[in-house]
Amino acid sequence: MKQAAENTNDVSLAFLLVALTFSHSMAAMAMMVLPAVAPLVAREYGVDPSLVGYQISIVSVGLLISLVTVGNLGRKIGACRANQIGHGMVAIGVLLMLMPSIVFLLPGSLVIGLGFGLLAPSASALLIRFVPPARRNFVFSVHQTSIPLGGMVAALGAPVIAVNFGWRWAFACAFVLIVTAIALMQVGRKRWDDDLDPAAQALAGNPFAGFMSNWHDRRLRRLSLAGFSFCWAQFCVSAFTVVACVQALEMSLIAAGTVLMMVQLANAAGRMIAGWIADQLGSAARVLAWMGWAMLVVSIGFVWLAPVWPLWLTYLMFAVLGITSGAWAGILLAEVGHLAPPGQVGAVVSGTLVYVNLGKFAGPAVFSATYALTHSYGIAFALIAAPALMAVYCLTGTRPVLKTA
Repeated sequence: MKQAAENTNDVSLAFLLVALTFSHSMAAMAMMVLPAVAPLVAREYGVDPSLVGYQISIVSVGLLISLVTVGNLGRKIGACRANQIGHGMVAIGVLLMLMPSIVFLLPGSLVIGLGFGLLAPSASALLIRFVPPARRNFVFSVHQTSIPLGGMVAALGAPVIAVNFGWRWAFACAFVLIVTAIALMQVGRKRWDDDLDPAAQALAGNPFAGFMSNWHDRRLRRLSLAGFSFCWAQFCVSAFTVVACVQALEMSLIAAGTVLMMVQLANAAGRMIAGWIADQLGSAARVLAWMGWAMLVVSIGFVWLAPVWPLWLTYLMFAVLGITSGAWAGILLAEVGHLAPPGQVGAVVSGTLVYVNLGKFAGPAVFSATYALTHSYGIAFALIAAPALMAVYCLTGTRPVLKTA
């Protein structure tokens, strides 16, 4: 009887993980479609493709607004329902970006960010509730493969669709997949939302309470700043791989998409490997610090980015940068959720994600500005060494007090 109950729980957890990972992947894919087809969009609207960095920054503004205002929405209406609402907003943002004017890219990006900001806090609340502590790092890391998996779908599918049918069809396909994800989440909503508290406050009385609360806790502060640094690097890599390969390495759009696919594949595999290692070592911070050191070294190598690079070296350098800048999310959010007080996982994760998304806002904007000043994608990628150093500093100082239970 006990074995049967355990099997039922495993099936329920497996479905929860599949549903959350698929839905989050589709939202991430929608966010990354524009960077994947940026050269074609830029050509139609007559702008420089490097401006895609500012689009990612606008998405981050929307994310930040959600995180500081409705990070605890899942507590009031249920984490699954909050997750569905977030995906619905992403879908609306995609529809706005289909409109035949460049001005719609701005509100569309903002709405995508507003919706995306609801996803991680609600998903973290569900996983902390249902995942056994011994598997926490690994399961969180599997869920966080949704970001690179979505990036892979965008990298492989969007350029092919854009070249053959037009770039707006890539966004239309993204919309259909997001609606499918919302329907999938509905299957388990009744069970997953049986702990909601209608009396809870959905809107934050003090929008910066979570941000400041994390700042005053030394462990959360250092983890949050490390997340800021890694996210800075990760979204520079995601946003500019295709553009750099097309403009600096003289590759075709579809070939450049395969490089971005390699980045996202390395990212996804790295997240699962990092989660498994962190569980074995009992220290998320040690694994994160190793990533920071590796990212520091490989980013400096991009100073020599040039068309003379052989194809194998291009794939290798971007893949290593992808894994070192992107494998952090699962184990960092698992550690943050573990440190959160009971019932406050969504709020504490939201506080950390404010820092993280400040990195997502700052990184691509600084990258675009660096390219505008230097006209060198190699120099812009090499400057990822700066957030790498910051991550190493935060995590080296944190390691003695962060032990995964």
